[in-house]
Amino acid sequence: MLARKVVTRRGRRFRGYFPSHKLHRMVAWESLLERDAILLLEVSPGVVSFQEQPTVIQYFDGQSLCDYYPDFEVVLADGSVFHLEVKAGVKLKNPKVATKFAAIAAHYQERGLGFRIVTEQELQREPLLTNAQELAYLQGNTGRPLPSFHELRSDLGADTIAFAKAESILGRDTVLHLITHGMLGCDLTQPLAGNTLLTIQEGGRDDSLLF
Repeated sequence: MLARKVVTRRGRRFRGYFPSHKLHRMVAWESLLERDAILLLEVSPGVVSFQEQPTVIQYFDGQSLCDYYPDFEVVLADGSVFHLEVKAGVKLKNPKVATKFAAIAAHYQERGLGFRIVTEQELQREPLLTNAQELAYLQGNTGRPLPSFHELRSDLGADTIAFAKAESILGRDTVLHLITHGMLGCDLTQPLAGNTLLTIQEGGRDDSLLF
């Protein structure tokens, strides 16, 4: 259950829903930057689940108790949990906003809880964002059955291979499906093309977070 309703008819900001294959439901967002954050959470191998507007946090701002609604709660594959705030960089330069989030960060730190603030600098890097968009689209379009690890190793002929060569053997959609399923690992901050290296991950998904 959401701590606060996200998508309403009020206000002029962009709002909408993201179809999450990872969560098997629609995820509400209330800014385009939040939508980009959801996209990266969706395709980050180390993210098991996430929840928008998960709870209300009461923190002390030096004068009184204030309510804070984190944008997301994120659960990682290693079992750790943290709250995520998505904020435009220009807003964090406002002294009042900066002071507010310094108090919020201190609240989390004092209680040993995880807290992160991300801006467009982390979320809208290219080609990471474009790669994530392509992978997220394919998550809901499974296509033909994927090969087993034994078949994959036999087809590729090596545990590490350049993207272009793997694409010529398996086809682009199959290579991307293998990445989304954690069977092939790669650095998603690099182009999904050319000499970008792919590695067979027989152990399944890694614990990485893309921002």
